[in-house]
Amino acid sequence: MELKESFGETVKSIRRDKGLPQGAIGTNQGYISEVEGGLKAPTLPKIVEIAKNLEIHPLTLLTAAYEKMGPESAEQLLAKVASELKGLKKMHRG
Repeated sequence: MELKESFGETVKSIRRDKGLPQGAIGTNQGYISEVEGGLKAPTLPKIVEIAKNLEIHPLTLLTAAYEKMGPESAEQLLAKVASELKGLKKMHRG
C-alpha cells in the first residue's frame, strides 16, 4: 500500500470513528473525498488542518498512516523517531 492510500484510509477511519462528515475536517468536502480515496496527497499545511479538525496531533495522524502500511507498529515507529531525534540533538550540540 502506498502512503497516499494509507493516509487516506487512516483519515477516513478516524473521521468515521469520531462521527464526523467529510466537510467537518476540511474546507472542501470534495478535496477530503479525494484524500480519503488516495487520489490526492495533502501538503503539510493541509495535514495540519485535517489533524486539527480531527482533534489529534499531525504526528498521530502520520504515525497511524505509517502503521497501517506496516510492518512496524506505532510503538516501534515512535521509538525510532525518538531515537532519531535524540541523534539529531547530539549532532547540533557537537
